[in-house]
Amino acid sequence: MNAHSKPIASTEEKEDLYYAVHKGLRLANARMLIALGQLNPFDDDAVASTMRQLSDHIAMGMSHLTHENLEVHTAVDQRLPGASDHAGEDHEHHVAAFDELRVLASELVAADEERPIWLRRLYQRFALFVADDFKHMHEEETGIMPQIEEHFSADEITGIRERIVHAIAPEMMVLFTRAMLGAASRPERIGMVDGMRAGMPEGVFLGLMAAVVGHPWQSGDWMELEAALC
Repeated sequence: MNAHSKPIASTEEKEDLYYAVHKGLRLANARMLIALGQLNPFDDDAVASTMRQLSDHIAMGMSHLTHENLEVHTAVDQRLPGASDHAGEDHEHHVAAFDELRVLASELVAADEERPIWLRRLYQRFALFVADDFKHMHEEETGIMPQIEEHFSADEITGIRERIVHAIAPEMMVLFTRAMLGAASRPERIGMVDGMRAGMPEGVFLGLMAAVVGHPWQSGDWMELEAALC
């Protein structure tokens, strides 16, 4: 099938591959930007903690790009050649930005009296990345996702999402789950947690939620969950 092929005719309800994870990434981006802006460059412990947070944030971003490239872009380009080219170029720019951010973070940690200068550079570069990322995610949601909905069946879309989820390492899944649940509305959050519980062995589900919240979580205690994540 190519770009001129007839779309798959269906009245099936189809899930959005981008909505929940992009909400989570937007929240994580905003929190990371705030953390950098509020950081005291002369507080060694705070610098170390925030740089670990930044490292985790970059790792989550790289994981997201990698799985999108492997599963979403590959599937789209097989059916609609060239449809994901622009998004793929954006991903390359994101990888370059991550490299720059790592260098700036290292310079900040190694600096002494010049730490405020390096922190400002890091903050400004991260802010620019966030601006680019917000634009990129919007383009994926309004450009690529409608094409997926038009040319892929509900089962095919679900299959893409399931392959992505199964490929995410447990420690990375904790980061994604924390961000996605924190960014969700309460009805969305309840639906996500109920869906995870239904799709996992009880012990695995409880272990994941304990890692996400930071301590064992009593199922159904939404106020406690929201206090930890929101």
